[in-house]
Amino acid sequence: MKNTIPDEISRKILAILREHLRFVSEDPEFPMDTNLEKLGLDSMSAIDLLLNLEQTFEILFPDSMLTVETFRTATTLEEAVRSLVSG
Repeated sequence: MKNTIPDEISRKILAILREHLRFVSEDPEFPMDTNLEKLGLDSMSAIDLLLNLEQTFEILFPDSMLTVETFRTATTLEEAVRSLVSG
């Protein structure tokens, strides 16, 4: 997603992330590779984030994707969502 115009999936994911991350700035540039915990993601907000993503994209995260790695950064999360949307 770097150096490209965000598509609809990217825009939706970033909007959802901004709702759930306490420490993300209003800066239009989203820190895609920053650990989401550093941006304020905790266990409760992770659950809300997960439910919001599932509802928005009409997907279900399988248990195998409910890992720290999936929710590590915006990039890893976007990759997971894209794989579920396309798949």
